[in-house]
Amino acid sequence: MQIKFRWPSNLVLAIASGALLGLSAPGITLPQIPGIGFTFSFSLLAWFALAPLLLLTASSKSIWQAFACGTVFGTAYNLVYQNWYLGLQPLDWLGFNNWQGWLLAGLAWLVISVHQGLIVGLFSAAAYLVPTTGHFLPEGSKKLTKLPAFFIIPLLWVLIVNKLGNAHPALGVPFAMLEYTQYKMISVIQIASIIGGIGLSYLMVMCNAAFATLIASFSKIEGVTALQAPSRTTALYQYLAVAGLLTGVIAFGFYQSTTLNYVADIPVSVVQQNINIDMQKTTRRYSGEDLYRIHRDLMASAPKGISIWTESALPIYLSSEKSMQRLLKDLAASRSTDIVVGAMDSDKEGRPYNSAYGITSGGEILGNIYHKRYLVPVGEYAPPFLKLLPDWARRMTNTPAGGGFNAGAQPEVFDFASLRIGPLICFETIAPEEVASTVRQGAEALVNISDLAWFHDSLIGEQMLATSVMRAVENRRFFVFAANTGPSAIIDPLGRINERCGVGKAQVLTGKVGKVIDISPFTSWYRL
Repeated sequence: MQIKFRWPSNLVLAIASGALLGLSAPGITLPQIPGIGFTFSFSLLAWFALAPLLLLTASSKSIWQAFACGTVFGTAYNLVYQNWYLGLQPLDWLGFNNWQGWLLAGLAWLVISVHQGLIVGLFSAAAYLVPTTGHFLPEGSKKLTKLPAFFIIPLLWVLIVNKLGNAHPALGVPFAMLEYTQYKMISVIQIASIIGGIGLSYLMVMCNAAFATLIASFSKIEGVTALQAPSRTTALYQYLAVAGLLTGVIAFGFYQSTTLNYVADIPVSVVQQNINIDMQKTTRRYSGEDLYRIHRDLMASAPKGISIWTESALPIYLSSEKSMQRLLKDLAASRSTDIVVGAMDSDKEGRPYNSAYGITSGGEILGNIYHKRYLVPVGEYAPPFLKLLPDWARRMTNTPAGGGFNAGAQPEVFDFASLRIGPLICFETIAPEEVASTVRQGAEALVNISDLAWFHDSLIGEQMLATSVMRAVENRRFFVFAANTGPSAIIDPLGRINERCGVGKAQVLTGKVGKVIDISPFTSWYRL
């Protein structure tokens, strides 16, 4: 029987398949089965659940139908993947009541999901316009050459979804990238040290395209000739070739993960103080001295070495607070511990920066203060369009600086006696170009300090860990992820989470990291 996609029922299939792919997101799992001892994740869906969109795109009657299918698919995908935006509620610290908080959190969730959905829609439109074939090689006449779908479709995906659509000037926040779904697949992700997460994304979409070609060639779906191979045998061989490539990737990863040895001999601790957003902003406001004492008391249980205090651990302009500087220098010297601390800084013109400081075990504050480069639209700075919105919307740009931050210009490295640390702040872990540039600057290990209190008890922490795992593998560096409300973690250069702690508890995470000097192939070439 001939199968025909009919408009607008195509949109229902696009929504369902997009939501299905969204289940592959880090942190989304089935409840643990008693007696089994593990939870089941949906990460394998990412290798074939994009295929329905490719079939819908191929069968579209116009570029607008292809765009619409891609947009609703991408929106559904992101609504499931990024459901942590609902964790913005409650927003009473901004002066909104319960229902207003839910309304604004839902609005943020929807706006971000639609924004990302539009990017997927652009991908579908481009895939519709580019003539493709299910054959191994290009085919056609001089007037029209059809390109192999399993090659060109992944290329369009990484160019439009990973790069152009999610470029920072385009207000992109590339959180829901396919590659992050594989963060627990240690043998799979080792290839990222060569081709990066973006290359892994290419391979995943290639597998989806080959699967779509297989379906188009073996089924009787009408109007999907752009994906059909000349014969079923060709389609099967193509799919087996892609499966063979993936097998080689896994074999490479298994070899790397079992033969590479990274020595962890430098003690490190994360002071997870569990100061949530309500404690920071509402009736119980902590002073700088209060926050210092909380961190100092927690740090007392940590070993000597390197201590990481999270983003905005001290939401003050530390460079001008001499008394706080003395307290930190005395603490570092008395504990024989280097400290990385999140605070604020300002330049000669008074412009504020979200910053990280380094205090040495010798009791000195390093002169190079790191200024966060990758700022979150609306959350940390006001894009021009925000001026057109009412006052209540502009209030969402609420930072310790008041009206938002300015972006830093360059990476920095904290040159401690035991280790050269590359500091990163919060969402910068989703920016592979910023992380790679920090390693090229001379970082021997990476530290990300984050404030996740904004999102309360949500999946964002697990998804931040997933991005951190990818950055650790790409750059072959130990990576310390330090979040004020958790989860905090210590990740080795193979992407293994060696130590981690939970959410919503004041505690100190301890472990060890090591010095790595070699530059990975990915770090060398990725400068986009």
